[in-house]
Amino acid sequence: MFLNASNLSPESTRRLEEVRWRLDSLPANEPGLALDEIAAGIELMLDGPEWPLDQLASALRDFDESAQAIIRQAAQGFVQASVLGTARGAVLHAASTRAFRAIALAGKSFLQRQRYSEEIPTNVAAEMATRLMRAEASRLKWEHLLYGPFDRALWQQMGSVFLEAEEDGRLMLPVHLRRDRDTETSTYREYLRAVALQCSGLEQMPVELVDVADRLIQHLLPALHLGAGPVEGARFIVSPMLGGEPRRLIKAVSEGDPAWYFSPLLAERVFAELELMLGKGVVPGGLGAGPGAKDHIAACIRHFRRTWYDTPSARRHRRHLMGGRLAAVRGFGTFSQVISGGEAAALMSWDLRDVSVGGLGAVAPVSEYGMPRIGELIAMRSDDAVAWRLGLVRRIQRDDITRAFVGVETFALDPRPVKADDGRSPLDVLLCDPLRRGFHLRVAAPEGVLRPGAPLFVAEGGVIQKLKPLTGVWRGHEFEVRTYVAV
Repeated sequence: MFLNASNLSPESTRRLEEVRWRLDSLPANEPGLALDEIAAGIELMLDGPEWPLDQLASALRDFDESAQAIIRQAAQGFVQASVLGTARGAVLHAASTRAFRAIALAGKSFLQRQRYSEEIPTNVAAEMATRLMRAEASRLKWEHLLYGPFDRALWQQMGSVFLEAEEDGRLMLPVHLRRDRDTETSTYREYLRAVALQCSGLEQMPVELVDVADRLIQHLLPALHLGAGPVEGARFIVSPMLGGEPRRLIKAVSEGDPAWYFSPLLAERVFAELELMLGKGVVPGGLGAGPGAKDHIAACIRHFRRTWYDTPSARRHRRHLMGGRLAAVRGFGTFSQVISGGEAAALMSWDLRDVSVGGLGAVAPVSEYGMPRIGELIAMRSDDAVAWRLGLVRRIQRDDITRAFVGVETFALDPRPVKADDGRSPLDVLLCDPLRRGFHLRVAAPEGVLRPGAPLFVAEGGVIQKLKPLTGVWRGHEFEVRTYVAV
């Protein structure tokens, strides 16, 4: 805990006692309130007379370590709130972000002052820089949990701390941040974690996988590489000196460009080992728990392989900028009610931004209707159109807290609701293609409704048509699409 406070002024001693009180009274089951208390305690340290550096380091260490278990609890609560669509997630996000900012601000204050002090050992400076970097990388992860907006100053802050640590010879210095644990990290590894997060295409992942992706990246850190020169497998670059965020390496970097190269090539060996473990039903500690943990980790591995290794696929169809308004409906059940003549209140108004043969981009309001979800079914119709089209949310980005840019892949241009029967019970489904004997067609339904291998009998236009199931199937969020042939 805190060092001896005998050399503090009366005012600082009073503040120290209040800080201690805040730590001792953290709410056990209220992560939002607990993180607010931690942030308030750190802010109290920085407000008023300067503390001796050893006291500041000790206090920040205690606050930071006290926050870790609470932050994990807050992350779980945030994901649950996002899935359920409750407002608790916004409270947890705000409290977590405030705590990360406070930790980073205290670390920055320490590093600025220790430059002119000869009393602080190098290992303490390395620890404070690493705590700062971990907080900023965690803040980046939490920004991705909401798909933005992103603080561009974050990369400038991390870049300056990274370069200063390199210049002082403590960039790679091992640091033990966790009490009673043997795990080591460093300023370099925490910056590498942030780079890997930014290069992972998190805007294409469901919110429940973003936290899993971060934990998987931390598991992979020993196999990831960030260096000042080109290396095999490097497809991303970042410039700590310029303070910019990582970007994909499209063309050769000029000789004078101060770039660092990120290569995840060696992670493939770890992926293969993890897949063997998952196949045996074993989930490594720290990567997750519960019935869905294996599927979540496997999904992250597939996503990382596509994002880190595969050459980005060329856009198959040209994108055309276009304005206008769209009527939009989220979710299979809601759209089924709308298309059947009810639930008009479920209609949302989106702003069209661009279109292509295979999809469109639109800006959706967030505050009134909540955040769209990756994989969610979206039905859309322009003001001058009669037919609806069905799409799947592939990407979300926010530059504003009230709006989100949504990239939608369209898969049905004129879906039709029909009554169907699988021999057991009547079903309400959507036909995504024309119903013609001998031709394939896709049928959309809520997830788990269509029985694999079971034929469907569909009534349309007064005629009963049998649909024979084929093997094609793909799933979105709470719905699936199966392929049949009309016989």
